[in-house]
Amino acid sequence: MRSRLPIAFALVLAALAAPSGAAAASNPWLAKRFLDMAHQGGEDEFPSNTMFAFRKALAAGANTLELDVSATRDGVLVVMHDTSVDRTTNGSGWLNEMTWAQVSKLDNAYYFVPGRNAVKGLPASRYPYRGIATGRRKPPRGFRASDFRVARLVDVLRAFPHTPINIEIKGRGDAPAEYMRNAELLAKLLERFRNRRDLIVVSFNQDAVDRFHQLVPSIPVAPGVAGIAAFLLGGGSPGDGVVALQIPITYRLGGQLLQVTTPDSVWKAHKAGYAVHVWLSDDTEDVRTYETLIDECVDGIMAAKPRLLAQVLRRRHVVGPDGKGTDPCSVRARRAALHGSTVSVSLERRGSGPQPYSGTVELRAGTARGRLLARGRFALPEGARDTQASLRLGAAARRLLRGGRPRVLAVVRTRGARGEPNVTRVRLG
Repeated sequence: MRSRLPIAFALVLAALAAPSGAAAASNPWLAKRFLDMAHQGGEDEFPSNTMFAFRKALAAGANTLELDVSATRDGVLVVMHDTSVDRTTNGSGWLNEMTWAQVSKLDNAYYFVPGRNAVKGLPASRYPYRGIATGRRKPPRGFRASDFRVARLVDVLRAFPHTPINIEIKGRGDAPAEYMRNAELLAKLLERFRNRRDLIVVSFNQDAVDRFHQLVPSIPVAPGVAGIAAFLLGGGSPGDGVVALQIPITYRLGGQLLQVTTPDSVWKAHKAGYAVHVWLSDDTEDVRTYETLIDECVDGIMAAKPRLLAQVLRRRHVVGPDGKGTDPCSVRARRAALHGSTVSVSLERRGSGPQPYSGTVELRAGTARGRLLARGRFALPEGARDTQASLRLGAAARRLLRGGRPRVLAVVRTRGARGEPNVTRVRLG
């Protein structure tokens, strides 16, 4: 969803009101975090929206694909961010004025420059994949010439049957009927995939989202401009079938920089039962940006650099859809103090979100599965940075401690947190 926001949307982003209404408690997308969503397949690292990009991004650590669809003149849904072929291919023209036969011959990596997306006007040597699609150069091992051409959506869906895919309906801004046509063609195609539970459909055009949901209500959606405005302004519903809010970090309106994604706005969305996926638009995309968003407790980032994001997630041991890793928004132990037969454990929140937490904390000897010394409960109020838990030692634990001070680990299980418990080594002082 990387493009400039309409001015009308920018105006509503200045007022982030608290949402109301029933939470969607059964929303599975809240449990899928953390999502490394390869935006256009990772358009800064690989040629935008190509099968080559999708395969390379997943191999590099992405776990979700984000892509865009428009229809050709003869009704074939193709995967391309723009509504024309000029920016990324060796062709020219509007997609909806070309046939699939014409589009299928184009080189969709023609202008790709690693690290820079599509750039025109450079020496031919700067384009490492130019000519593979047309047979002038051999493809890399394991790939075919067709992996560098414009892809049909149906072929992407068949190639990645178990990969979550975020599908954005595109259209020309001055042609709302095109959005509706693309929404209806997408609904017809996805009827064949209606049993999949790992697809989200989105568009800036709310009418297109609503029309798609009307035709295929089993596939969840993210709201368009009008739906997000309704939620952020008045706390109303963002629309039927919504499972995630997909928003930018900031938007600049004139000389004012509007902050859209904040710890508070993410928490408000979560309270209402919606996941939060962030697209970076014109915001800086780097390690610091990723770190900030992770700490703000978003559920996914639509990354132009999915390989770089995957490296950050691995380094921080952030939980993924497979449940491996720890939740960056939970609670961990900081230290412990022994007072006779009682241990006071200091706990702190992970991440910068204000949400309250509760759960259990255990002290174990040796390893996270070693002898249980004590167990207790904790509660961290909304907005608080830290709290204390008081744990009473049993007789066996007291005898063990009298014989020396073994290595003690605090195992913190936060209610609702994804992945593994937070395990911290503490000294019993």
